[in-house]
Amino acid sequence: MAFLRSTFPKAVRAGLPPMIPGGLPVLGHIPHMSRDPIAFVQRGRDRFGDLFCMRLPGRPTVVMTGHAAQERFFRMRDDQVSQREAYQFTIPVFGKGIAYDAEPQIMKEQMGFFHAALRESRLRAYCDGFMDEAERMFTRWGDEGIADMRELGNELTFYTSSRSLLGLKVREQLSREFAALWHDLDGSFNLASFVAPNAPLPAMRRRDRARAKMGAMVSRIIDERRASGHVEEDILQTLMESTYKDGTPLSHDEITGLLITIMFAGHHTSGVTFAWTAILLSQHPEVTRELIREQEQVLGDRETVTLDDLRAMHKLEWTIKETLRLYPPLIMLFRKVLEGFTIADYTIPAGAMIMACPSVAHRIPEIFANPHSFDPSRYAPDRAEDKKFPYGHIAFGAGRHRCMGMVFALLQLRAVWSHLLRNYEFELVGPHYRVDYTAMIAGPDRSVIRYRRRRPRVTARSSAA
Repeated sequence: MAFLRSTFPKAVRAGLPPMIPGGLPVLGHIPHMSRDPIAFVQRGRDRFGDLFCMRLPGRPTVVMTGHAAQERFFRMRDDQVSQREAYQFTIPVFGKGIAYDAEPQIMKEQMGFFHAALRESRLRAYCDGFMDEAERMFTRWGDEGIADMRELGNELTFYTSSRSLLGLKVREQLSREFAALWHDLDGSFNLASFVAPNAPLPAMRRRDRARAKMGAMVSRIIDERRASGHVEEDILQTLMESTYKDGTPLSHDEITGLLITIMFAGHHTSGVTFAWTAILLSQHPEVTRELIREQEQVLGDRETVTLDDLRAMHKLEWTIKETLRLYPPLIMLFRKVLEGFTIADYTIPAGAMIMACPSVAHRIPEIFANPHSFDPSRYAPDRAEDKKFPYGHIAFGAGRHRCMGMVFALLQLRAVWSHLLRNYEFELVGPHYRVDYTAMIAGPDRSVIRYRRRRPRVTARSSAA
């Protein structure tokens, strides 16, 4: 407890929830967390209940589990708790004054710019792009073979996301340059950057060079588009047309940073969810059969897949939501306490960190029946387990900070899986698929599946109509 004694006075320490034993003097429980963070948090909950503490470098962290504590976590105001201090490692990538480096009101305005990007006409354009990219990608497959679904999911969602962000022309002409820069930005998100985001490490130097080059590339695209008068149905166009409440337009660097922010919000999370969906459907052929029947019912004999079709694929949406429940890509969410508060019989002081844990939250039996089972029907209207407690399913966060890319991500995944279900069947290669906790986005440690072209298949092609 020397760590706590050096951080808070005795009177305050007495009010904290119980501390998980052990840990090192400086690193605290980081070694335990690096091995299997979810098992570690679950052991804390099993021993102490909904509220307990663990030691991370710099300050104690209060873990808040259970629907009541999670509701408190997500409903607190920005002047009570802050994401900004918890996500300092994103600032070199997103940029100064952008997202978590902006004041709360400015960040709220910045995130609000994306609402226009989700209006109906643009969703229809994105839908057409999703279907086109899926058709391009899977024409490479042939009749049968083996594929790494995590690698493929990351590649496919990179193309669908970059096309929606920057338009088809950029997707066609600059995808290699964009991908190389993205690789270096993405490679800087690791445990070292979480602890010391500006450490003089090779990954951080590559990150900084890539961020500068990304800014130059986006500026060039903006200048060319404005000079030509050409208008695209993409997110870049939305940001180019946006202004703050005082009428100030976004700078080129702000546009770059916000494009990177939305890309990070959706790319890897969609990629790993795509892979987990492949694994779970391969393990549960009865669910796959239900989804194929839904494809036939929704599409009939038509040769197009529209936005309205995707919205009508409710069972497919439930399947993706259930995948996100069992395997949320973001396993921990942090806030710094700005204004002390009480919860239950405990006092949480200003300066502490609080944490919600979707991976543990989603397997609480009081919230989800048989929580370790893959059961997409739990979201059907007659059960609606995700509605029982409004802060029970938190894969996309909740409350005022719910992930801005949720609608985009779910639509993207439905589009890709609609194509795959109609064209291919899958089986696992190997018996075990475990969670890989070495990266900040928790995907499967292996995701190799065997695919075979489905005969006969439901035929459909994309349309923005």
